[in-house]
Order: sequence, then C-alpha cells, then structure tokens
Amino acid sequence: MRVWSRIALVVLTFVLAATPLIAEHLTANCPLSLADSTPAEQPFHLSPHGVFRSGNIVYTLRGQVLTTYEMNDVGNLEIAREDFIDSLVARETEGGVAFSNGRLFISSEAGLEIYDLINTHGGSDSEPPELIHRAPGFHYRRMTINGNRLAGLFPQTDMPCYPRPSASNQCVTVIELVDISNLENPVRLNNILSTTRTDYRGFNDIAFNSGLLIAVSEEAVVAFDIANPANIRELNAIRRPGKWLVSNGTDFLGVGSDNQIDIYQVRTSVFPVLVRNKFLAIPEFVRIGRSHEIRFNRHAYWDDANARLVTMIEEVNPATLKPARTVAFDVFDFLVPQFEGQAERIYEQVTFVQEDEVKHNPLAAGNYIYVVGEESGIQSWGACGVAAGRIELDSVANLTCGGAQLHGWVTGEQKIVSVEILMNNTSLGFASLGGPLRYDVSSSTPVTQWRLPVNLDNTTRGEYQLRAIATDALGNRRQFAMKRVFFNGPGSNCTNPRRRAVR
Repeated sequence: MRVWSRIALVVLTFVLAATPLIAEHLTANCPLSLADSTPAEQPFHLSPHGVFRSGNIVYTLRGQVLTTYEMNDVGNLEIAREDFIDSLVARETEGGVAFSNGRLFISSEAGLEIYDLINTHGGSDSEPPELIHRAPGFHYRRMTINGNRLAGLFPQTDMPCYPRPSASNQCVTVIELVDISNLENPVRLNNILSTTRTDYRGFNDIAFNSGLLIAVSEEAVVAFDIANPANIRELNAIRRPGKWLVSNGTDFLGVGSDNQIDIYQVRTSVFPVLVRNKFLAIPEFVRIGRSHEIRFNRHAYWDDANARLVTMIEEVNPATLKPARTVAFDVFDFLVPQFEGQAERIYEQVTFVQEDEVKHNPLAAGNYIYVVGEESGIQSWGACGVAAGRIELDSVANLTCGGAQLHGWVTGEQKIVSVEILMNNTSLGFASLGGPLRYDVSSSTPVTQWRLPVNLDNTTRGEYQLRAIATDALGNRRQFAMKRVFFNGPGSNCTNPRRRAVR
C-alpha cells in the first residue's frame, strides 16, 4: 500500500497548508532533457525484442543480440558485454518476452525458449546467455511471471478478426497458465477462454499484481485468483475496456487504451479488489498540427522510487495501424496534487522528441529515464539540472595522424565548469571550454564548445567507448555523451591529410 499512502499524505498536506506543495523534479517548468545516447548494433524492431532490469543491470534484447548494461561511476548505463545468441530460434517480431529471477523467457512460433542470465554481467567471471530449454507449442505475445507461474496470451489486438459479441467463438483468445518450477519441463495447468463470459470478450493483456492475475479485455478489467490453478476464481470485474497494462506488482495498476489511462488500486484483503482512482488522458495540444492519429504507446513504466508513471505518445501509421514514430514523453507525477479544470496540469509534463523513430520500453534507473530507440539505441533522459551534449566524431577516420582533436558541445541548467573525456574508464584529460556559443543547437541554456587534443594513433585494435563527463558549478558530475568507436590497430587508427602541391 506504499504508493497510495504517499498520495494520501500529499493530499492531506495540501489541505492543511496555506499554499500547495508541488514536487519540483517534474513540474511544468522542468521537462525531461536528452542527456546521453548509446548507439545500437542492431535495430530494435528485429525479432524478438525487450528491455529488462535486474538491480543495477539492464538487458536489451534485439533479435539475436543481447546487450548487457551496468551503472558506471556517474550513474549512467554503460555497455558491459554484448552477446550473439546463436541458439535462439525465435523469429517473430511481436514475440512474447519476459524476465524473472535472472531467466529470460522468449515465446514465438518456435515455442518457449528459456535462457539463464544469472552469470551474464560485466564482471571478470561473466558468461554468455545459456539456453536452458526449448519447449514447442507455447506461442504467446504477452507473458507475465509470478514465482513459478507463467501466464501467456496471444492478444486480441494482434489477431486478424474482432471478437464480436454474436460471433466470439470465431475469434477466441486464451490465457494459459504454465508451471515453470522445472525450467526444463514447462507444464500447462489450466486456461481461461475469452468465450467463458461476456466480460472476457477478447483478452488484450495480462499482468500479475499482489499475487493476482489481472487481465484486460475488450469489455472489462478482471482480477483472477489462480492460487489453485485447477479452480481459477474471478474476484472482481469492472466494465471498462483497455488495450494494455502497467503494474508495479504490488498495488498500482494502469489500464491503457489509445487515448486514456485508468489508474486502479489493487486490494487483496477487501472487496472490491479493484478500485478506480484516476483517469489520465492525452493532452489536446499534442494533437495540434498532426494529420495522423496519436495514441499512448503500450510500453509504459511505473517508477516506484519517485511515484511517477512514464508513458510515451506516438503517431499511428494509417496503413498498418502500427506505430509510425514517437512524438513525446508524457510523465505523470503522483507526488504532486492532481488538480483538474485548468489549462496546465501541474502533475503532468510533456516532453517532445526530435528523432524520427519509434521508441520502446521506458525504464527508470538512478537519476535517469532510459528508452530504446529503433535507430538511436539506448537514450538517457533526465529532469532538472542534467547536462546534455555531444561528442562530434563520426569515425576514427576523422582523426589525423600525429595528433588530433576531439570536440563537441555541452549545456546544462547550471554553468558547466569542466568536461572530462574518458576512453572506457581511462581518462584522456580535461577539455578546454570556450569559443563562440553554439546557436545551431536548440537549447534554453547557453551551449558551450569543448575541445581536447589527443593522440590515439597507437590504440590497440578493438571497440571502445568514448565518454564525456561534465561537472557543473554546483559540483554535480554527469555523463552527457557516449560514442562507440572501433580502432583497427596501430597504423590504421588515423588519416594522413593530403599535402597541397607547392608551387
């Protein structure tokens, strides 16, 4: 009940105080800002894909490549290792992917594939993902896991037919319960058919919350007790449809559709189990000047540490009804009094993005919100006071032999007093700041140039990560840019400029 006790405390404090208390980290005058980008080796839409967190480790799956990230010394994610999973058979773009207790579960036409990631990290004893078992016949696009129970679903939103009330038997969706206590022998226990009751017509998504299985359909949100898989009991149903779910696993539940998100409290000890407390909608100003429809992206994240819901808004491709591009982050802060009836909702912050791509799986870690772009890779977005900038180096071919210069730009809410450049974890030195301000960069704060002379001619062959770390006037030290570069080895790490003919 931690989330709801926080909200109750904020509301009570507001009533007693003479002026409202407003969280400063995500109010209307403090949008998210792009702090760092980590380019990807493969596009994210390759089948299958997903993003998962385990403590300070984040895994990103793109097709057959699993990238492992760890927190570095300044709180950013840094690539620890990258593995090509040659044993992966799945080839379904929308395949189901789930993560639990260090194990990765992937479902496709090939069945259910289970991988061990417990020893896949950045340490010296790190190991690549290991295939535990492949079980044919388990084909899902939504999966959720609680203990030794896996629930799987092929959602109605992905089916070529619509479950009309008069003909629902022609378009059946099924929630299957699977026992995964023995990872080498998954066993089906029972199922819930969408034709069992009118409320169940066309299941769209599933999630575990407080030990209950929550399902959302074209008709309702339903809470099931699956403690005895042989006798599945419906505990509560609310006749409000939805397309996707976001859950913190304990008491917070968001039920999303194209234009709205219903917020529920999940209570296991009293009836009703599901209590609807809040209704969130896409701000109308985001629609201005757009010829295509917009909607909430089904990937949302509940940041329990800061009591905020991180969502994204996307344009819809009218030909395929698939996401065309992500246009904005929409972050709802539950520590702010949620006033209504005014043009500016102080509990909500919309941040527009510039990249022409679809972004997936927002995830909060440390001081940042991470998101995966199909082209840009891992991006980190921070709130107030986070430095932003770039390392402007396309490739090592742009380095001149005998000495070159790394350069770029940096900005922040506070004055930037120093910029340090590292290659992996080795410092290359502190850059000089100065020169004309960069007015070609869109920013509400002054954009400063930085330059650092280097000689990388004798760098050994391999891939490296160039990291740029800024320190502001308040002593905050933040990584604001990272670029992956590959050196071919001494003799091939630079370019000799052509000499002009002497007349």
